[in-house]
Amino acid sequence: MKILIIDDSSDFRALLRLYLNKELKDVEIIEYDFDNLGKPPDNFDWSEYDILFLDYKLGPHEDGLEWLKEFKKKTGFPPTIVLTAEGDEYVAVKSIKLGAADYVNKVDIKPKMIAEMVDEATEFSKKSNTDQEKEINEATQIIKKVNKKDDVPDTGLDIGYKFVRMIGEGAMSKVYLAERVEDKMTVVLKVLDLTRVNEPKLVQRFTQEANLIAELNSPFVVKIFEHGLTDEYGYIAMEFFSRGDLKQRAELGLHHEIAIIYATHVAYGLEQIHSIDVIHRDLKPANIMFRGDDSLALADFGISKKMDRVSDITTLGQILGTPHYMSPEQGEGGEIDTRTDLYSLGVLFYELLTGEKPFTAANPAALIYQHVNAPIPKLKGELKQYQGAINGLLAKKPGDRIQTAREIIEILESFQ
Repeated sequence: MKILIIDDSSDFRALLRLYLNKELKDVEIIEYDFDNLGKPPDNFDWSEYDILFLDYKLGPHEDGLEWLKEFKKKTGFPPTIVLTAEGDEYVAVKSIKLGAADYVNKVDIKPKMIAEMVDEATEFSKKSNTDQEKEINEATQIIKKVNKKDDVPDTGLDIGYKFVRMIGEGAMSKVYLAERVEDKMTVVLKVLDLTRVNEPKLVQRFTQEANLIAELNSPFVVKIFEHGLTDEYGYIAMEFFSRGDLKQRAELGLHHEIAIIYATHVAYGLEQIHSIDVIHRDLKPANIMFRGDDSLALADFGISKKMDRVSDITTLGQILGTPHYMSPEQGEGGEIDTRTDLYSLGVLFYELLTGEKPFTAANPAALIYQHVNAPIPKLKGELKQYQGAINGLLAKKPGDRIQTAREIIEILESFQ
């Protein structure tokens, strides 16, 4: 594999080279000398390269996105990962709209992440424009059907949303970056193919995800703009997050003062959802997202539960969630309440402080056993001051635990 790096910082080029060489085998890395060569000439042979890393701002005058717009038409132009030190929504969205395979803020990168991005960009290049247009057209037809707009032309422009690109795919759902036609707002559209769902409870859970979040207007909870459902399809239009998730930042390592701030803001989100009797049930770093202004919000309420409704969606004895962050009562399939989220916050807080999870095991069953039986680990050094908060959140029995999000907010804010 041959990778080209175009960036005006020699230090960053060296760092990126180091990361790529560390994680990838049989890779040849070429650093483009921007200071001496300037803009690549029209006859530049882009086909020599498998991946291009391109900086958003090149020197005081050159715009990397303008380069992307111009050169992507060239024969053999490689899949491009846009680099930026600014990290705002504009750069992320415009990069994808211009055909970039991915986008990353320089402050967030680490070796494993860069390697994964290269792999994904390689897969992106294998997907032809025809395939992408077919996917978008299928999504357009789904939204038309949900909105009962059968007389709308197949342009994708009159259904309320203009699709840009599919950015994710699950077993029964696809996620698209889109633009709301009315006001040009960038949104994420999650589309569920109900014809592939054999379990009616999953359909109900999809509807719950939209209804629960739409009830809130909190800066600490993802915004839902619109949703719809038929017997065959469903969709949710939600807020776009340009700065990734907390999982990426936790893997980079955090100072304990930053960990306190993040944990406090997550607690504010929990306070908001608990105020309408909603349990998140799957609180973890990958479900905490960052906006362009670096504010965070709770996301992915796919298995949340509305406690004041009679429902068999999450029956007693059914285990849903992620084992590393699961409360003892949730892991055992018992009855849960909002205190299960506070336990998950305790796991999250411990991980943000130490870079490690409080409990680990070889398989989910053994991990649940640890949650139920293993002693709460002890913090060391200057982190000892947070042991009381950790103990209060990770208490095995809900009755011994910190009881409300407001209570932990006050404890965390006392440290700041």
